Amino acid sequence: MEVDQAIRGSDDMRLKTKYNNAIYVIQRALALYSIEEVALSFNGGKDSTVLLHLLRAGYFLHKGEQSCSNGGLTSFPLRTIYFESPSAFPEINTFTYDAASRYGLQLDIIRSDFKSGLENLFKANPIRAIFLGVRIGDPTAVGQEQFSPSSPGWPPFMRVNPILDWSYRDVWAFLLTCKVQYCSLYDQGYTSIGSIHDTTPNSLLCISDSSGHKEKFKPAYLLSDGRSERAGRVKKCSPISQSSPVAEDGLDDPESQVKRMRTGSAIAVGDEIL
Repeated sequence: MEVDQAIRGSDDMRLKTKYNNAIYVIQRALALYSIEEVALSFNGGKDSTVLLHLLRAGYFLHKGEQSCSNGGLTSFPLRTIYFESPSAFPEINTFTYDAASRYGLQLDIIRSDFKSGLENLFKANPIRAIFLGVRIGDPTAVGQEQFSPSSPGWPPFMRVNPILDWSYRDVWAFLLTCKVQYCSLYDQGYTSIGSIHDTTPNSLLCISDSSGHKEKFKPAYLLSDGRSERAGRVKKCSPISQSSPVAEDGLDDPESQVKRMRTGSAIAVGDEIL
């Protein structure tokens, strides 16, 4: 598995530790639940992109190298549910569909609200656990652990958070070390992506240009202080649809998103895309 090989060959001991801990959480979940009972929340952002590749590596290691054809993993049996929003960046939609094709994901598109979407999904599939790309510091991470049951009033499922203790630096160390593709917006200065109505490039990455030409920005991985990750998140007046809010780049916990206004399956939800 190329991701596992890349991490094993890295000299970044912190990244290796984060990777090993995340793989342990994933393998523990795959031991507790069948592949038909687990889901991945994928929404095209940097955090869910990390999660996608961790799950591919974790599934490869869980099944064992001999069970994967030709020594490589081109697809794995997780249905990817994408909560499509009219407020999402076109680049996010494009990257999501491209990733589904590239990695053989079973992409299901849901256009209803989060709770109804989950309820309908659970009626048709025996989902008991959902992998989320939530990290400490995200608004939706408060009170969560690596394994956290859903809240009362929601369909019963286990929220699995393999990268809960990862930092902004860890996310980019993984993506760059493994040389995996990510949404093009991150190379345009966006460091935290929500909807088209509340997201701008991070001003801390702006490149000074005295000629008065259009502003240019450094890529997101050059942000020196991860605590400024959300500096590009602004509030604007906009007709955001309540029936289909956009996901955020790391905050894809369906419960938390609704409070603010799952073969296995993968779900892309939330109002932040990383």
